[in-house]
Amino acid sequence: MIRGLLLIILCMTLSSCETVKELQENEGLKKVGAFQLNPVQPDSYWYSGKSYEYNEYKIDITAEPVQAKILWGGKFVGTTPLVYRFSGVLDVDERVVLRAIPMDDKMQAQEAVLRIRTELPRKIHFDLNKK
Repeated sequence: MIRGLLLIILCMTLSSCETVKELQENEGLKKVGAFQLNPVQPDSYWYSGKSYEYNEYKIDITAEPVQAKILWGGKFVGTTPLVYRFSGVLDVDERVVLRAIPMDDKMQAQEAVLRIRTELPRKIHFDLNKK
């Protein structure tokens, strides 16, 4: 009876060591932006191998001239200059459309399409003086 119990404990111990070893060797767990696996800390992201999870990720958005309205995925997020804090999950190869709408009606709006292959940029600038 005692031998059986010791054998079960030994098997459980060895199997948990293998699980830890598998976690340490998992390539997906090494790709972490802020060196935090879970939970993601403010102003950082976590890459799972298929998607990026952001938590209050700061993006400086500027425009020339200033006071351009910024739409993120069709939703108004602020007026430049602004620090946009993005939280959410974006799949690899997902697209995010940013639109800058100038205050001057004679100027044309501009769009930036971000294709999620790496982390989101920390700075985005629109030069609305150019066509």
